[in-house]
Amino acid sequence: MRTSLCAMILLCLFMHFSTNSQSKDLPSDKLVTISGTYTFKEVFDFIFSKTGKQILFSDKVLDSGEKIKVSFQNATIEDVLSTLFKNKNLTWSSTDDYITVHKKAYKNSTTPVIDSANVMGFNVSGKVTDEKGGPLYGAFIRIKGTGKGTATNEQGLFTLKGVIPNQTLTVSYTGYTTREVEAKTAEIVDVQLDISDNKLDEAVVIAYGKTTRRFNTGSINSINSQTIDNQPVSDPLMALEGRIPGLFITQTSGNPGSALTVRLRGQNSIANGNSPLFIVDGVPYPSQSLTSKFFSGGAVGTPSNDVLFGTTSGLSPFNNLATSDIESIEVLKDADATAIYGSRGANGVIIITTRRGKSGQKKVIVDFSTGYSKVPHKIKMLNTPEYLSMRHEAFSNDGITPGTRDYDINGSWDTTRYTDWQKVLIGGTAKYTNAHASISGGNTSTQFLIGGAYNKQTTVYSGSYYSQKASVNLNLNHTSPDQRFKTDLSASYSNNNSDLPLTDFTQSITLAPTTPKLYDSFGNLNWQNNTFTNPLGAINRHAGAITDNLIGNLMLSYELLPGLSAKATMGYTHLQMNQSNQTPLSAYFPSYSDFTFLRTNSFGSNDLKTWIVEPQINYIRNISKGKLDFLVGGTLQNNKQSTIGQLASDFSTDALIGNIAAASSIRTYGYTYTQYKYCGAFTRINFTWDDKYLLNLTARRDGSSRFGPGKQFGNFGAIGAGWIFSQESFMKDRMQFISFGKLRASFGTTGNDQIQDYQYLSTYSPVSYPYQGLGGLYPTKIANPYFGWEVVRKIEVGLEMAFLKDRISMNFDYYRNRTSNQLVGYPLPNFAGFNTVQYNLPAVVQNNGFELEVSSVNIKSKEVSWNSTVNISIPKNKLISYPDLGSSTYKNQYIIGQSLYIQKLLHFTGIDTKTGTYTFEDINKDNQLAYPDDYRTIKQVYQKYYGGLQNTISYKGLHIDFYIQFVKQTGLNSLNFFKMAGVYNQNQPVAVLNQWSQMLDHPTASVQKYSTGTDNTYASQSYYGQSDQNMVDASFIRLKNASISYAISNNWVRKLHMKDLRVFVLGQNLLTFTGYKGLDPEVQGLRLPTLRTVSAGVKLEL
Repeated sequence: MRTSLCAMILLCLFMHFSTNSQSKDLPSDKLVTISGTYTFKEVFDFIFSKTGKQILFSDKVLDSGEKIKVSFQNATIEDVLSTLFKNKNLTWSSTDDYITVHKKAYKNSTTPVIDSANVMGFNVSGKVTDEKGGPLYGAFIRIKGTGKGTATNEQGLFTLKGVIPNQTLTVSYTGYTTREVEAKTAEIVDVQLDISDNKLDEAVVIAYGKTTRRFNTGSINSINSQTIDNQPVSDPLMALEGRIPGLFITQTSGNPGSALTVRLRGQNSIANGNSPLFIVDGVPYPSQSLTSKFFSGGAVGTPSNDVLFGTTSGLSPFNNLATSDIESIEVLKDADATAIYGSRGANGVIIITTRRGKSGQKKVIVDFSTGYSKVPHKIKMLNTPEYLSMRHEAFSNDGITPGTRDYDINGSWDTTRYTDWQKVLIGGTAKYTNAHASISGGNTSTQFLIGGAYNKQTTVYSGSYYSQKASVNLNLNHTSPDQRFKTDLSASYSNNNSDLPLTDFTQSITLAPTTPKLYDSFGNLNWQNNTFTNPLGAINRHAGAITDNLIGNLMLSYELLPGLSAKATMGYTHLQMNQSNQTPLSAYFPSYSDFTFLRTNSFGSNDLKTWIVEPQINYIRNISKGKLDFLVGGTLQNNKQSTIGQLASDFSTDALIGNIAAASSIRTYGYTYTQYKYCGAFTRINFTWDDKYLLNLTARRDGSSRFGPGKQFGNFGAIGAGWIFSQESFMKDRMQFISFGKLRASFGTTGNDQIQDYQYLSTYSPVSYPYQGLGGLYPTKIANPYFGWEVVRKIEVGLEMAFLKDRISMNFDYYRNRTSNQLVGYPLPNFAGFNTVQYNLPAVVQNNGFELEVSSVNIKSKEVSWNSTVNISIPKNKLISYPDLGSSTYKNQYIIGQSLYIQKLLHFTGIDTKTGTYTFEDINKDNQLAYPDDYRTIKQVYQKYYGGLQNTISYKGLHIDFYIQFVKQTGLNSLNFFKMAGVYNQNQPVAVLNQWSQMLDHPTASVQKYSTGTDNTYASQSYYGQSDQNMVDASFIRLKNASISYAISNNWVRKLHMKDLRVFVLGQNLLTFTGYKGLDPEVQGLRLPTLRTVSAGVKLEL
């Protein structure tokens, strides 16, 4: 409730500010009253303060310090200037924002007056503005062919001295097209720059600032809002899947909001945090899945074995962010880009920036889409005759006859029935709805944006399950009239409400095709006299979660001196989740109706609050042909997290199961409160010389409360350098087909403290059951104050090139990351009384690889355009060193020189022609299969390479975009996710038809004999899952997404009083080409696969 109230107050404040921001500049005939003796500058400043009209002039035109006597009463600006310039041979011209003063031309002549001093060199003054007319601070103005130059101040103004008539001035600014103007006299030169469509000049968000791809020395990739909008996804990270070289994202389930696994350039740590640092509008954002600490799972995700607390691993925290509110996502990879984040940047950094208001007329954008999702692929299973034949053969092989509990073949069930359980349980249609609206606008000094979004998804299961979220995003930017003070205030609030099944019904698609109907003739759940477990009994088990997410950020900056500015950013995040996992008695057999203790509701709460303050000082100076950018700052961060879990049971009726007070038994699993404190000091020196030579130095010292005394602080840093060799004269003269070429390299260190809090202390928890009415504590962690930072050393070399006037561009990277001082929970022997102790493992893990991205402009004309981009990543991972590995507890898990992703397996040798069971190599010839002696076959479960191909085609108002993802990987044999062929009530894929049979000579059989579960067949089946036969090719090529949009003709749009109107169709996971036999090569196992989604909608601008 408090969070909602805060959001409403912020909304009211923003509406107030947005109204004020629409005020226009005062008209030019505003009346002025002034009397006394003043300098010209003082008079002009007074006019500016009263009217908003800025008066610009050159010192060669007018002496600003000359004193004059004035007396004006309610005079217009025109009258004031006419009087002041009456005997000065001066005139003026006016725009909406300012007035320029210049000398009059000779009478009856178009030749301007030239000051004699200009022959030896004169001063040129002016203003540089953006496409909206706003001032551009830091724009460069250079005399072409010389080293002379200057930069604009925060008002966009500049003065360049020593200009000779007819020299050419080049005006450039990051992200804008460079312009050239000819300087003829000591006049005012006003230059308006347009946003560049050259990708090299696109603005790129980096740590604590911005740059362009042209001058960037780090390894950074990004996607923009258009790419995100073209995908029907509710989690913005899913829009990155396959598009960023080096970034591999995997969905854990096809359920809405399910958690994601994110790995950037592999696994650096053996045991602890491998997730990147996420920054949302300057505020660190949690990456761990959202569940209460006391739930093994949440509402969706990967299966677990915990019966009480669910079968799933949680919600993605990024599902709380509205994709329609995001402007861009940047992925920072190498040391040069991430070292300034110190201990938080070991696994890379992902920066999410939300949309901002822009100056200009009010803009109202509304878009709405709706669609559906379905499981795209089914496993071909045995039909009824095949299933019954398998069961009878299993009994025959085992030499036994069906018993009274073998209901599927003893006559209890209808043996003519056939049910496609994939169709019944996961064959439904999930509905998708997304809506977004925003209003933005402002003038050159104040801009605002207010947006709201709503998204709802249902599931493919039976039942009214859903996940829905609503959010509001607010932003206000303001710049003072003198351009020295700036502020940026942003806030967002979202509420995510999900009611999802506690069980993934995909696990029940293995039911026999003869299994009775799920509902009886009266519409009640059918248990067929307790002869089977009705999977829809779990339809009454609900996993409900309500998540509130508030993010606020305030930036204040002030220009202390020309080029010197002070800045402070303050951020706050409050993420709160309340969870309830309900299991009513109706989920069980009717014969259990007297066991009221089975009615349970698990309540959990997770509350996370984070604040961060980062003061900064920034100094920018031009030095001859160079530009120096110096940054120094600090970080103070504080995280507070509290969790509680309770198990309520023995409700008198299912109707009261949502009310914890109605439970006869309530057991608290504990209350935890943790606080994480972090501080740091950082600096960055960036120097560019002659637009060719680039140098970037960063350093940081961090302190973390997760380490003990004497180990809390660490030093990190990096050096990055670049050489734009295409600017060299020998390249311009001899290789004109190369339009851009840059060689860059970086080296540095980052740290990692992604472990649980208080690991260096001995900790205790309250006992769950009091003894004789008295509570107590028990130890949960053994102390070790001597472990320290995990350190990652990163090296990278990159080559960026463009050819044929940037029609073809290429980025190539080689990287090598080595992680040492590994933070692990070191296993302890049983007699120690604890399972693990936090420890620094003396092991070095290396991740290295190649990344390549090639883009091309295939067609570019007035009406038709076709662009393509392809990327590929080839990662490698291995354990470089581990002193005394052979005597450690990890000796059977890792091998020096091999990947961390290896599995040590038995070697499958086939099927015994006499017994019909699987056989495996007995390496030590002791007639038994034992670990580790016989587990010598090494297989790597990892991606060998991955990437994608994007094509964007436009013809007039038609826009087509599609993306193809490809992954070469090893996965798990889908056959092993099913129980042994021949056991009760367990159907199988048709692959089991290639079985060994005592009746037939079948030398090519791939499946052992059918069995009801005798000891020898059960053991061989278990060994099969631990052998190299369990590793299969799980590679795939997938049409990941496609979009088609059409812009309605302007004539129709104007008639409808709109600025723009588009209709669109979006698709996700449309086609998959794979040899994998399971439901999905991405989400492997008996879990709901990624869904095929198709939606259609409309987007309009008012």
